[in-house]
Amino acid sequence: MVYCALCTDHCAVPSYLCGASGGFGKNTRPLKDIAKIFAYLVAVIVLGALLAPPLYWGTQWLAAHGTLRSLAEFKFHKFFDRAAMIAALLLLWPTVRWLHVKGWRDLGLEPDPRWGRHLSMGFVIATLGVGAMAFAYIQFGVYRFRLDHAWGRLPLIALSAATVAVLEETLFRGGILGLVRRSLPPYAALFWVTILFALVHFLKPDERFDPRPITWLSGFALIPHSFHQFAEPMTVLAGFTTLFALGWLLGDARLRTRSLWMSIGLHAGVVFVKMSFAVLSKRRDIHLPWIGKELQIGLVPVAILLLGWLAVVLYTAYENRGRPAARR
Repeated sequence: MVYCALCTDHCAVPSYLCGASGGFGKNTRPLKDIAKIFAYLVAVIVLGALLAPPLYWGTQWLAAHGTLRSLAEFKFHKFFDRAAMIAALLLLWPTVRWLHVKGWRDLGLEPDPRWGRHLSMGFVIATLGVGAMAFAYIQFGVYRFRLDHAWGRLPLIALSAATVAVLEETLFRGGILGLVRRSLPPYAALFWVTILFALVHFLKPDERFDPRPITWLSGFALIPHSFHQFAEPMTVLAGFTTLFALGWLLGDARLRTRSLWMSIGLHAGVVFVKMSFAVLSKRRDIHLPWIGKELQIGLVPVAILLLGWLAVVLYTAYENRGRPAARR
């Protein structure tokens, strides 16, 4: 009789029948976890489609009464995107409970006594790297400053960058990566979650499709049009490469620090510079494959993100010198 290593010494169940080993009782937790995560993603899309119309109507009502008038100018597609993010956050905790996660430690996260340092260092690394690239683009004439400099929009851009960073890092690097790494080694989990992170950014409704008048089913009408970018495989490949490099940078920072603070700083810095550069400058030339039609497309931004990843590796190695390696 061979006893299960996970049971007590007095367990009389043969290992080939125990759910912790092979045979008919083979451990199926990884498959069950993956199935639950997939169900979570489907539920996010459905709930997002349901939330988008009332979110749109509510904003229009507030604008008609003198509040949030600027938001009323956005098309329904923007509300669908925000509704999907809200749905992802609302369903994250029930999914975590469904997967029997008892706390942050089960997701590979720990309290970070150096959170302020990690947050600021991540922001500095990102802003210096992407900012240097943007400055070089201006100097070489690839971009030029707009005549109508919209400096007044920078505070709102900073708030938006911080919000996006907190939401996406909590969702992808905190929740999804934490759940997947329970069934896979840390960097295998990071690889698949990074692919998901990159692909999700291409699931955007086609702005040429107008679902008006807005009804309760308008969100569902947008779903088939969310895959339109995949009709241009070269554009997807170019953007996917950069997004994968960004996702790997953010995920590796999370694994190395076992917290989200550095990845939030990195993400906020990248988004802040990107959005600021978009309103302050205008593209003049394209030099494929090095420079694409947007700041984040091309081999140059990929190289910048890889340098940022190297900076994170060196900084965390210096910070943790002399300390025993901790389990990620």
